[in-house]
Amino acid sequence: MKPVMVALCGMGLCAAVAIGMQLVSDEPADDAATAKEPVAPALSQHSAPAGQPAGLWSWGAIGNSVISEPVEALLAQALKPANKPAEGNDPRAMLRQLAKDDPAVMKQLMENYDKQSDLQARDLIVSLLSGVEKPEVLAFSKRLALSKDMAERRDGLTILQRLGGDVPDAHPVILQSLADEKSPELIKVALAALKPPVEADGNQAQLKQSKDAAAIVAQLQSLTRNADPTIRIQSILQLAQWDQTDGSQEQWAQALQDPAPQVRQAAVTAVAQSGTLAGTVKAALLGLANNPQESWDVRGNALLVLERFPLRQDEAANYAQLRSQILGS
Repeated sequence: MKPVMVALCGMGLCAAVAIGMQLVSDEPADDAATAKEPVAPALSQHSAPAGQPAGLWSWGAIGNSVISEPVEALLAQALKPANKPAEGNDPRAMLRQLAKDDPAVMKQLMENYDKQSDLQARDLIVSLLSGVEKPEVLAFSKRLALSKDMAERRDGLTILQRLGGDVPDAHPVILQSLADEKSPELIKVALAALKPPVEADGNQAQLKQSKDAAAIVAQLQSLTRNADPTIRIQSILQLAQWDQTDGSQEQWAQALQDPAPQVRQAAVTAVAQSGTLAGTVKAALLGLANNPQESWDVRGNALLVLERFPLRQDEAANYAQLRSQILGS
C-alpha cells in the first residue's frame, strides 16, 4: 500500500507534526555544550609534517599516530565560555572535521567520553560524533543506548537519532529502548531515532526489514496508548511510515477520537499518509468533521482526507453539506 499525500490546511496541523517529529533537533547543539573555563593541558610543540602548515598539525600528524594531547586540548578550548572564534580557528569545527577524516581522532573522542564525568563535556563529544557516520560510531551509540546509566542511554539514542537515514542494524536497540524504557523523555528520543524505512535490496535484506517492520509496528501500536500525548503523536505518525499492511486501522481510528486535540491533528496527517481506506477510519473522520467542538482546521483537513474514501449515499450528502460549510466548496 503506497502512502497517499494530501495537501492539508491550517496552522494547527503543522504544529502537531512539528511536535511529533522535531522533538529532538537533527542538528548537534554545539552551543549547549559549554562549561566553566577548564585549564587546558599544555601543548607539546611538534614540528609540522612536511608540506603542511604549522598550527593544528604541530601536535601530531593526521592519519598516523595522533597523540591524545591535541584532542584533549581542543576539547578544553571548545568547552570554554562561548566567544566567536577567529575564522578557521574554531576548535569545534576542527574536532568535527578531524573526527570525520581521522579514525584515530574518532577513537580518542569515544575514549574521552568514557573517561569524562562532566556532562557538558560528554554532550560536546556526542555532538561531534553525531556527524560521523562510521561503523565504529554506530557500535558506540548502540552500546550507550543499552547502558544501565540513563544519561548514557540518552546520548546513545541521540547519536542514532542524528544518523542520516534508516539503519536496520540499529532497529533491535531502538526496539529494546521503546519496549523497556520508562522515561518519557528517552522514549521520545528513541521514537525520533526511527527513520522511514528504505527499500531493501535483495531477498535477505527484504526478509530482515519485513521482520523488523512487524516488530516495530507492534511496538508503535502499543505506544499509541501511552499516557503522554507527545508519545502518542510520534507513534501514530511513525505508524503511517512503517505499517504497509493497513494493520493499524484501530489505532488510527482511536487517535482521531483522542482527548488531546494535537493528537487528533496528527492522526489526520497519519491517515492521509497511510493510504488506508478502512471503514472504521472513515467513520472516525466523518465524526471528526461533524464535531462542532472541533477546530475548523482539523474538520477541514478531515474532509480533505475523506475525498479518497468511497462514501455511501447518505455519507456523500453529509460530506457535501460539511464541505460547503467548512471549506466553502
